[in-house]
Amino acid sequence: MNRKVVVALMSLLFVGSANAYVVNTNGFAFGSSWDNPSSNVDTVLNSLQDEAGDNLTLNMISAETWSGIGATSVILEELAGYKNNTTFGWYEQGTNNFNQIFAGADGKGKSAVIDFGSMMDIGFYINPNGRAANRMFTESDRNTHDDVQVAVFKVEELVDTYILGWEDLDLNGGNGGDRDYQDMIVRVQIAQVPEPGTVALLGLGLLGLVLARRKQANS
Repeated sequence: MNRKVVVALMSLLFVGSANAYVVNTNGFAFGSSWDNPSSNVDTVLNSLQDEAGDNLTLNMISAETWSGIGATSVILEELAGYKNNTTFGWYEQGTNNFNQIFAGADGKGKSAVIDFGSMMDIGFYINPNGRAANRMFTESDRNTHDDVQVAVFKVEELVDTYILGWEDLDLNGGNGGDRDYQDMIVRVQIAQVPEPGTVALLGLGLLGLVLARRKQANS
């Protein structure tokens, strides 16, 4: 793995886990879940909190693709009948090169670090109930009927961090979907190429460690 990729992805691991969320839906109206009639992605996110207890502001945005060299991902919640089968992954924009991140057996709290291999434009997808034939994308024009199957929120206090809330039924299909967007909720943080100074500092630190070890060996 490229050293710059390693530095960027490792730095993401030290960003705090999910805190209390304050959600701004920008007027978007969610439905109520068939699985839990009192909830949707808005109410679920507002209820999530960890031991840090800090508020994080989520603004719903229209982003569909992202640019970076990698990402970290964590499942925040899954509230759906398909949750034990639905998979999540990423793809390079304009291609059918699909790369799975989470398997159906992966549940709440499961995390992963992904290396894209180089700087590229990527989107994310789910396979509802594990079925690739029903695949849904962050790019709405790749979905059946150009549906918006994912609600995207930007975490304002964290760099390049987003929350994706998925609706796992085709909104204009036979089942219609309940528009709760809580069937799989994933937080992703996109890794950018580190600043040259960061890489230089890492190199100096490694050089100092090598010299110290040599000094100890010769003493």
